[in-house]
Amino acid sequence: MPAPEDEQDPHAPLWPPLLATMGVLLVATQVRQQKLVLSALATLVTLPTLWRVMTRRWVRGDVIRGLGMGYIASHVPLLLGACATLERPECRIHLCMDGVVAGVPYVPWAGVLGTLLYWAWAVPGGGRRAL
Repeated sequence: MPAPEDEQDPHAPLWPPLLATMGVLLVATQVRQQKLVLSALATLVTLPTLWRVMTRRWVRGDVIRGLGMGYIASHVPLLLGACATLERPECRIHLCMDGVVAGVPYVPWAGVLGTLLYWAWAVPGGGRRAL
């Protein structure tokens, strides 16, 4: 009697492209090709995230919670910029705005990243109805 084959979970990431991208990342790191390293690393992060978002079982309230997480995450660059100025003595008493302003260009990207990461990796609610 043959052993039953395990069915692949439809929500599991696509392993062959991920492993191929990891190989490209390792080779590019060895030959010191910075643009190839950055593009392979971005693909390695983006591919499973988008795969999970596209195959997610959506539950009522996920969109609002994801957007709320994006709003919270969009403030992280501002906080990091403010914390970066704390080592200067004059900025310990009064906030120096140059660190906060340095984080402003990253605010939309952090918001999108926070939303996508919530939608990709947060577990759908337990007893709620699926859409």
